[in-house]
Amino acid sequence: MKQLQLVALIAGAAGLIGCETTNQATGMGNQEQKRLAQIQRQQQEAAQYDESELNLWNAQVDVLNRGTNPAIRY
Repeated sequence: MKQLQLVALIAGAAGLIGCETTNQATGMGNQEQKRLAQIQRQQQEAAQYDESELNLWNAQVDVLNRGTNPAIRY
């Protein structure tokens, strides 16, 4: 009976150690995964537009901010 308990104790300890080392091996928590996903989304959005489209968009935003008179500084 004691041998069975010893074997069960060793098996339980090995299982706990195995689970703990698996979690440590991944090394990436929930917050890190979210941050990485956000960076990837931003990179995908930026890849959709080329520089000329961004320049045109920014120029239009500037005109809207200043109104129709380009001499007025915002």
